[in-house]
Amino acid sequence: MLTIGILGTAKNTGKTTVLNSVLKCLSDKRIAITSIGFDGEDLDHVTGLPKPKVIVDEGTLVVTSQEAANHSTAKLELLENLPLETPMGRISLYRVKELGTVVLIGPNSSDDLLQVIKKLEDNELEFLIVDGAINRMVPFQHVDYVIIATGAARTTNLDELVSEARLMVKAFLLPRVDGEERMTLSGVVSIEKLKLYVDKPLLIESPIHLILADDYKKLEGLLERMNIAVKRKPKLLCVTVNPCYPQRRVEGYQLSKIDITQAVQALRKELDLTCIDVNKEENILCEVLMNCR
Repeated sequence: MLTIGILGTAKNTGKTTVLNSVLKCLSDKRIAITSIGFDGEDLDHVTGLPKPKVIVDEGTLVVTSQEAANHSTAKLELLENLPLETPMGRISLYRVKELGTVVLIGPNSSDDLLQVIKKLEDNELEFLIVDGAINRMVPFQHVDYVIIATGAARTTNLDELVSEARLMVKAFLLPRVDGEERMTLSGVVSIEKLKLYVDKPLLIESPIHLILADDYKKLEGLLERMNIAVKRKPKLLCVTVNPCYPQRRVEGYQLSKIDITQAVQALRKELDLTCIDVNKEENILCEVLMNCR
């Protein structure tokens, strides 16, 4: 079973749109889905705007909480209760008996995700899709592949959008080493901590422990100067970019859109990596997923 994490860099960057596209691309495969945290709410709790729904087809396995299952329109068959708790009930394993939408509230920690992965390995699945945002992405260190979902909701400044995406890609391209003599830094690594060891070869837990730093320009400069490797890392499949974002108005928020053509072209040129307009290029995403091995 291969595991694919969809990592949103902020709210409303198209993560659920990407998830639905992935499910469509892999519709002929044996699939399970879950979320690190919460996905599938009707309205964004900050903007009040409608949120896209997670759509699951018959036969898909779903790992979510019992209360979330009750708020799903898909007909779900309970297969097993798992020994994992959330504020919205125990996490359980379900099979979709009839197409519909599903609310996802899954494992919150790396250990919990590893338990879910181990349990699902008994079900002869081909893929587990894990949804998650940047503020709860540490468990993603344990998946096989990652898709980064960014967009105008992160920033409408295209130069900043490209700069941040470039840094994240560079972090995922750091070499993985095992047992090499390096100074090890555990947990999330801040820029301040990195500056203490500029001249030393470092080993950190994963790219994810690095990109949680909040100043991407400074971090990119340090990556270019320092000798950094990681213990483990997912393979980065692609970057998706969403042109839509919630724009603040006097009367509240409205959904707006910018032209992201320039950003997508810049990312393709600078990163040598597949970069996808999430609203237009689902076929390219399908091609990328077909190459997962």
